Amino acid sequence: MAAFGLRLSALDFQSLWRDEVDAIRFALMPLPDLLKTFSQPGFNGPLYFLTLRGWIDLTGQSEFALRFLSLIFGVLGVALSYVLGRRLFNRPIGLVAALLLTVSAYHVWYSQEAKMYTLITTLVLAAIYSLRRAVEENRRRWWVSVVVCSSLAMYAHILAALLIPVLVALFVLWWPLSRSRLRPGLVALALLTLPYVPLAIWQLPLVFQPAETGFGRFTFSEMALILGNAYARGILNQLPESLTHLAAALAAALAVFGLLNYARPAHRHGLRTSSLILLAWISLPFLAIFIVSLSRPLFTDRYLIWIMPAYYLLIGLGVYALWPRRPTRSGARPDRSARPLATVAALSVVFLVAVGSAGIWTQATSIFKADFRAAARFIESARLPDEPIVLHISYIQYNFDYYFKQPYKPIPGITTEQRDAQGNYRDSEETVFAQLDATFAPFKSVWLVASEVSMWDARDLLRRWLDAHGTRTHDAHFSHVDVTRYELR
Repeated sequence: MAAFGLRLSALDFQSLWRDEVDAIRFALMPLPDLLKTFSQPGFNGPLYFLTLRGWIDLTGQSEFALRFLSLIFGVLGVALSYVLGRRLFNRPIGLVAALLLTVSAYHVWYSQEAKMYTLITTLVLAAIYSLRRAVEENRRRWWVSVVVCSSLAMYAHILAALLIPVLVALFVLWWPLSRSRLRPGLVALALLTLPYVPLAIWQLPLVFQPAETGFGRFTFSEMALILGNAYARGILNQLPESLTHLAAALAAALAVFGLLNYARPAHRHGLRTSSLILLAWISLPFLAIFIVSLSRPLFTDRYLIWIMPAYYLLIGLGVYALWPRRPTRSGARPDRSARPLATVAALSVVFLVAVGSAGIWTQATSIFKADFRAAARFIESARLPDEPIVLHISYIQYNFDYYFKQPYKPIPGITTEQRDAQGNYRDSEETVFAQLDATFAPFKSVWLVASEVSMWDARDLLRRWLDAHGTRTHDAHFSHVDVTRYELR
C-alpha cells in the first residue's frame, strides 16, 4: 500500500514531456505500422507502445490514465523485489530491498512517467525469479516463464537484451544445482535467443559502428557515480548535496559490505545464494554499455534502471550482515558487542529512507519537466483569434498540441545548426534573416513558443530577428518553455 500511495500521489503533477508524447504517437499509429516496429531500426520499445495502445483504448489519454500503467508495473516491481530477495536469501533481506525500492525517488519518478522503464524492471525481476524456481524445481512452467518474461523485456526496450548474459551467468553461479538442469537450461537459452533474432539483425551492426548518438560520453567512474546518486536521491531532491552524496556513499558502502560478506559459493542443495549473482546482475549490463559507448555513446541512467533492484538487494545484504544473529543455543544471551553494529544498520536504513522520501516530496512539488501545460493555458488566455504560433523547435508541436485545444496556424521554427566538414555553419545569418523576412511578412503579430532552442538554433537567430522586428507584449517563462507574443513592425 505504501508503494502504491507514494506513486499515486502527484501522478499527473508534471506536464508530459516529449518522450511521453512520442509514446502516445507511436502507440496510436496505424496497427500495421506499429507491428513493423518490432523489427524496424530506431524503435527501442515496440512492446510497450503496443501495450499502451490497448491501455489507451481502455482508459483514454489523460496524463493520469497514461501514467497509471507505469504505476502498476512499479508497484509490482516492489512486490517482486521482496519475493525474489526472500527466495535468494531470506525474508529480512527481501524486506530491506523492497523498502528501499518503495521509497526510491528514482523508481517513483519512472513509476509516474508514461514510458517503459518500470515495465522492464518488473519483467527482469520476474525472469530472474522464474530462473531460480526453474533451477530449484525443474518444472516446465518456470522454464517457460523465463523465456516469456525475458523475451517480453527485450521487446519492451532493446537494451534489455543484456539480460541474456545475466541469466547465463546466474545459471552458471547456481551450478551445483543447475548442473542437473543442463538440458532444459540449454533449451530455454535457445528459445530465449530465437525471439531476439529480429532485433539482432539491425542492432548488432549498429553496435560496432562508431557514431555520435546525442548521448554524452562518460568515463567508467562517471557512469557509476551517476547511477549511485540517482538511486540514492532521485531526479530532484531539495536536500543539500552533501547529504545526498553522503546517502549515495553510505548505500555504496553497505552494498560493498554485503558483497564481501556473502561472496561464497552456493550451497550444494541450492538453498543459499552467493552475492556474486547480484554482482553479475549489476556488472554485466553496466560493462557492456560502457564498452559499446567507447565508440557509440549509449549510456543514460534510465536505460539501466533494471539493475537497481540488485543494488538494493546488495544493500540489504550489508544491513543483514551488520544485524546481530539470534543465539544458536537455547538460553544463550545475545552478543552485546553486536548492538552498536545493529544501531549503525538501523540508522543507515532510516537515513536512506529519509533521503529517498525527501526526493519523492521534491518531485511531487517542483515542476521539472517542460511545462507545456502551463504554456498552452497562458496562450489560450491571451491569444487573439487567428494569431499564428511559432514552435521553436518544430518537434515540440506534438507536446503543444496535446495541451492546446484552440485551432491555430503553426509556423515551424528554424534549424540553423547544419555545419560543413570544417564545422562552419551552412547558412549565414544574413541568409537566415532573409528567410525570416519572407516567413513573417504576412503577419502583424505572432506567438513564439521556445524550448530546447540551443540544440537547433544555438545562435538564437529566430529570437534575435523577432526582437529586432517586433515589440514584446506578453512574456512568460515556464519550466523549459518560454512564451512570447510579438507585435511585428
